[in-house]
Amino acid sequence: MLIKDFKLTDIDSIVGILKLSNQFGFPAVDGPEAMRRVKACDDAVFLVCETDGRVVGLMRRNYGGSRAVIH
Repeated sequence: MLIKDFKLTDIDSIVGILKLSNQFGFPAVDGPEAMRRVKACDDAVFLVCETDGRVVGLMRRNYGGSRAVIH
């Protein structure tokens, strides 16, 4: 298991995880564009968990939207 910084190439995998866990109900908040905004925010923490080179989880924390998500 490897914990690493989120990369834009992780977006499709993360969308898949969110859909599988029924957490993709608000694409404006959780979708690809929102992920790009979080990545661009200096105050945000956005990590992914990889197993065997495959993204299997994520942790996202951004202040200002007062939202923390762990999947």
